[in-house]
Amino acid sequence: MNHPSVAGSGDTAAARALLEQSRRPVILVGLDALSPAAARALLDLAQNLGAPALCTYKAKGVLGDDHPLMVGQFTGATAEAAILDAADLIILFGLDPVEIIPGRWRYDAPLLELAVTPGHRQPVPPAVRLDGALDELVDGLRPALKASEWSRERIAGLKQRMAGALALPTDRLTAETVTRSVQRVAPAGTRLAVDSGAHMFAAMAFWQAGAPFGVLKSNGLSSMGFALPAAIASVLAEPQVPVAVLTGDGGMMMCLCELATARRAGGKIVCVVLNDAALSLIDIKQQRAQRPCIGVRYSTCDFAAMAEGFGCRGWRVDRLEDLEETLAQAFACAGPAVVDVRIDAGGYARQLERLRGLYPQGSASQRRGSLVEGRK
Repeated sequence: MNHPSVAGSGDTAAARALLEQSRRPVILVGLDALSPAAARALLDLAQNLGAPALCTYKAKGVLGDDHPLMVGQFTGATAEAAILDAADLIILFGLDPVEIIPGRWRYDAPLLELAVTPGHRQPVPPAVRLDGALDELVDGLRPALKASEWSRERIAGLKQRMAGALALPTDRLTAETVTRSVQRVAPAGTRLAVDSGAHMFAAMAFWQAGAPFGVLKSNGLSSMGFALPAAIASVLAEPQVPVAVLTGDGGMMMCLCELATARRAGGKIVCVVLNDAALSLIDIKQQRAQRPCIGVRYSTCDFAAMAEGFGCRGWRVDRLEDLEETLAQAFACAGPAVVDVRIDAGGYARQLERLRGLYPQGSASQRRGSLVEGRK
């Protein structure tokens, strides 16, 4: 693909020219936009342009998920292709490329980068790059901000399409039904900590965040075992904010002893373990690479019993109809609680295909992908 060369850092006139020429801009929001000032600037930019926005995992909530201009998550994969294919300008708003899945950049639209951190190497060179505080950069672009050709109806359709692509069966215990149930039951203002694994696709797609840091998610290397320690850090920093943890059984086993730390730390932590007795994301990648199933499945663990052993409260859920009542008990109790939910993992493979597309069977890129859980 042919991309314009860099016009020069700080070339505000060139940036305004790109905006004035654009009819269908799209905004990609990254982790450098997590400050309150940046969040306000993003809202200002999006509303003045009438432009749809997508957030990386760590930027989730910078523009609230319920805002009509927020379409969904951007990862650099396939799910967001329809909206970016339609763009004639892609605005990188505090986007750190560490959050993008490595691979070929597939879009023709020029990039306008608004960057807090100098020196990022984006997947392709931006046509124009401006460095500085994001709110000040937006102020400097204000004379060129005009309503785009995007209609709210088209944006809503794209948002619905993205969510539909990631939907799992809703009449069973799945990562989607658990995520939605936790949000319905959790107190207002609950922060979510999400671990890495196949369950996190549904967790990030269907949890509705309304503010920066409303979701804590490891990205880049996407380390397993992140969510419970992140929740403990959250209650130590802001003990008044309740935290829900969504983790897989593999991630939970990697940091199980932190339940003792959580008990000492206090604070409202409800840890929901999506238990399918497998490292499901690696399992799927092994299958897609036509490899034998090795080292990714194991005996089912009773995390509720383990929680009780650490002095926490524990529940086990095997039926969808019992889920929300059990979650309500967990959120009502004092101190840390664990809810062990035996989920159906049957929809993960199709969900991953719709999120990231299919590699040719046995290709080198597929073989590499099957080995790297750490790249999301």
